[in-house]
Amino acid sequence: MAGFAERHNIYDDTQRRKVAEIINRIDADRIRTIRVGFADQHGVIRGKSFAASQIKALFSSGMTAPSSLLLKDLSHRTILPVWQNEITGLAGVAGLGDIIMMPDPDRFFMLDWLDDTAWIQADIYHKDGTASPLDTRAIALRAANALADDGLIFNAGLEIEAHVYRRMDGDLSEDDIGQPGSPPAVAPLNRGYQLLTEHYADTMEPVADIIRQCCDGLGIPLRSVEIEFGPSQLEFTCGVQPGIGAADDMVLLRSALRQTLARAGYHISFMCRPGIEGSFANGWHLHQSLSDTDGQNVFMPTAGQEMTSAAASWVAGLLHHAPAMTLFAVPTITGYKRFRAHSLAPERVCWSHDGRGALVRALWTENDSASRIENRGGEPAANPYLYLASQMLAGRDGLTSGHTLPDAALDAYDPGLARLPHGLGAAIDLAAGDSFVRAAFGDVFIDVYAAIKRAEIARHDAHVNDWEHREYFAAF
Repeated sequence: MAGFAERHNIYDDTQRRKVAEIINRIDADRIRTIRVGFADQHGVIRGKSFAASQIKALFSSGMTAPSSLLLKDLSHRTILPVWQNEITGLAGVAGLGDIIMMPDPDRFFMLDWLDDTAWIQADIYHKDGTASPLDTRAIALRAANALADDGLIFNAGLEIEAHVYRRMDGDLSEDDIGQPGSPPAVAPLNRGYQLLTEHYADTMEPVADIIRQCCDGLGIPLRSVEIEFGPSQLEFTCGVQPGIGAADDMVLLRSALRQTLARAGYHISFMCRPGIEGSFANGWHLHQSLSDTDGQNVFMPTAGQEMTSAAASWVAGLLHHAPAMTLFAVPTITGYKRFRAHSLAPERVCWSHDGRGALVRALWTENDSASRIENRGGEPAANPYLYLASQMLAGRDGLTSGHTLPDAALDAYDPGLARLPHGLGAAIDLAAGDSFVRAAFGDVFIDVYAAIKRAEIARHDAHVNDWEHREYFAAF
């Protein structure tokens, strides 16, 4: 009997050749274990490990997993009913049915920090052979393919901030059990407040070396590792990748760095602002450009040209859809605490030629092939596929719908400019109520994603936090 891949024509001829190469490599390199994983709604990798001897069966029929993995919040609670199918209407979801993880032969990696172990990324299908509308990677791929149909290639480079601490916790106890469990006990690696200061560089060099080795082993084009302003804060940048390549890199990199640094006694966090005194917010600045089929950067002005029409239209689209798309760039409650005036983080919907307070920073120069724009609004906890998809979908609409680019902002914090959403709840409402967002991402996805994020807010609101205890406990 034909397997799932053959019945539903999952692989083309090129991919089938790569499947054969992977099978031969597994035998030749004596790989014993394969991890297969996919990025869930939050961009967190979920999956299974299996014996490498089963690789042919994996490529033929995939690996099953409970469909509830697509319906979970960050505490790993399933937030939608699974005993009926009224919420999603998706085949096989009712009764906690299975989804099918089909490995992508283009996303096969050896894991250098483990012996005889490889990892392969999966795409999500339902049992009837349909690609899941809840697969965030598929959403980003559709957006990239729509641009490709227009003869355009989306290019993106990563600029990411993160905190790295030394782990101080010992053995786990019952106090660490929970949904979510207790955060690790950590200590800072430097005193902070030393942006690009050379004399503190050695304090972070062991961490930087692990980051470099990890990226080299996974083929991720790391460009730089820098000392950021805050205590124990780093920034690293990665080279430009076409299509959804930057999102693929980010998903794998976040997971790999968590594992490799933990083995060395460190904890890396991509949380926007850890609840540690003196911590500074982490941002994710997404650099992006478009090229045509000849590889020419269509954002690059020619001699005497201020900006190209493509660049102007793209930025106009980003700004037009920015409020409704913010949910996908900033999907956590904490992320909105970064949006403050005069903080080098955006607060208003505007663009600037080179101002770091604007949402969109234009970095185009005559005859400079690196001409690009930088979205400064994202946080590094964002699902990379949704963040990239939001840019591609909004930018493409700017190209096709004729949105007008407003004047560049002289003051990015001018109170007369439209504000970005002030919190996660407002961002959810804007996205869920926007007809363009619903058409672009799909009603099923938006309804499920909004429900997951609203459940996150509800858990937050039910928790008595430190501020409330300090404010009211002694006063009343």
